[in-house]
Amino acid sequence: HLRALHPHSIDVMRYFGGKIRRVQAFMHKGPNRSIWSNASVNVQFESGAVGHLTGSYDASAFHPIERCEVAGGDGRSIMGGVASFNETFRNRIFRFVEQVEEGGPLDASGEEGLAAQEVIEAAIRSWEGGTVEEVEG
Repeated sequence: HLRALHPHSIDVMRYFGGKIRRVQAFMHKGPNRSIWSNASVNVQFESGAVGHLTGSYDASAFHPIERCEVAGGDGRSIMGGVASFNETFRNRIFRFVEQVEEGGPLDASGEEGLAAQEVIEAAIRSWEGGTVEEVEG
């Protein structure tokens, strides 16, 4: 769930809040699921600002499948509205393909992708160990 759905969510949170330094995560398997299909991830940014990501494959169609929030001394930002996993393809992958076909530039970089992945891996360690995890990198 985290690796499939939330790299972009984490990237957007990092865009608004900067580097993420600490992560705490909780997960839940919905009925008849073999994967962790619901996630709640708290983050603390290098600046001291805080944020939260909620994602669910099991929520009703009336609730977005992901929602992010960043809050700090300079304000608050709430991001959400993605209704289904298939909608993420239109929003993310199709835009990437479009930029490649145009010859660039790309909105993303490998460095940004790795930074988001390091947050996701810290969230997984947090859930597995019941800990607050430092983000590597």
